[in-house]
Amino acid sequence: MKILIYGLGHIGGSLALGIKKYHKNHYEISFIDKDKKTLKKARRQMLGSGDLPGTSFENDSIRSADIIFVCIDPSKIKNVLKKIKKLETKKDLIITDVASTKVNVLSYAKSILGKEIAFVGGHPIAGTENSGFEHADPDLFRGKTFIQSGSIGLKKNVSVVLSIWKQLKTNIIQIKPNEHDRVFSYLSHLPHALSFCLNKVALKRLGSKRVKSFGGTSYMDYSRISSSSEKLWSDIFLSNKDNLISSIDDSIDFLKKLKLALKKHSQSKISNLIKSKRP
Repeated sequence: MKILIYGLGHIGGSLALGIKKYHKNHYEISFIDKDKKTLKKARRQMLGSGDLPGTSFENDSIRSADIIFVCIDPSKIKNVLKKIKKLETKKDLIITDVASTKVNVLSYAKSILGKEIAFVGGHPIAGTENSGFEHADPDLFRGKTFIQSGSIGLKKNVSVVLSIWKQLKTNIIQIKPNEHDRVFSYLSHLPHALSFCLNKVALKRLGSKRVKSFGGTSYMDYSRISSSSEKLWSDIFLSNKDNLISSIDDSIDFLKKLKLALKKHSQSKISNLIKSKRP
């Protein structure tokens, strides 16, 4: 069975390395990436054959693929799906993704692919603040959660995709796309937004020297993800903007109440506000 991985960033590269490690005798891997240096690194890792977008290799790989993993920014998925749709692919081709938003991706898939090409929505909960193939890890997904959310086509296609993720040692959860995006606006997208905010405000008010000198464990832990790719995260924020706006509004409401309690010098109100239960 032939697998094409479209995009060899942190997630796509880890996926390629993981499939090589855990599915060595089952799949033939090919890959597409826009960065020549990444392609060279992947070839050195003996991942298979790869080339740049817009090449004859890309078209041939799409035509011969049994499964295509699209591992690029959410807003760019649409163009890749259009490219695949124009080519004569295998009748049982399955396309799947790793994007952290699902409603928009499923919408792209339905409008572009129709019912002719199967699509399985996916989201591995395994990323770090690092980006790029140089940080790829074959065991990145081990013990982590893979969320399957939304699909087009036969149910057996979902099983095919999930079997790959299971052999990468992930725990599988299935959820509807609307609920997925609402949940992750609070559990992933809001934390990133707040971390970016913290880092920006601290640097602006204190300067980098003081931040480096005095930033303790709590600051370093919370600001860690602010070093994530701004290009990727601006794309993710926009792809889930309505849910993220709601989660930001909830945060602003909390901070306003805390600000008021501080002005009133009310320890009881502050205590009640910050009191919370861990799940």
